[in-house]
Amino acid sequence: MTSGPANIESPEVIKELRNRFVAFDQTCRNALMGCSSEVGGTREWLRSEQRLSLKLQLRKADEALLVARREYEQARWNARQGDRSSGVEEMRALEKAKRRKEEVERKIEAVNKWSAYLDQTIPKMMAPCNTLTILLDQRTPQARARLDHMLDHLEEYLRPSPGEAP
Repeated sequence: MTSGPANIESPEVIKELRNRFVAFDQTCRNALMGCSSEVGGTREWLRSEQRLSLKLQLRKADEALLVARREYEQARWNARQGDRSSGVEEMRALEKAKRRKEEVERKIEAVNKWSAYLDQTIPKMMAPCNTLTILLDQRTPQARARLDHMLDHLEEYLRPSPGEAP
């Protein structure tokens, strides 16, 4: 590689490069913050909001199951006493309440599973993002300083000397 004199007639090219570099740095930082925020938000949603919501749903499902079981037992007792009600509707309501409770329990298991999975994988997934953040923190100031230094030297070089005609 040969190096010769730079044929730059205006420092505007380097100024534009510096401006675009600063914009790129800011875009990267915004994307990294957004990524971190989204991952953290998802993790928090799963841990707190979903767990609380499902606990409430489980409590309601337990209550509905108790009511359905009581109504079914009442219908069976009434049938033994000679009531014409067969308890079929109550049996269907009881089965539906059981299925609902099982569904909520499956959801709770899934939330626990995914929460643990996220806790294990987030550090691995975020490692490249963290590395880029460190690089931006370390290298961006150096690069901007170097571009500023180049601009200062170029402007000094292009400035007419006192004896020259402009």
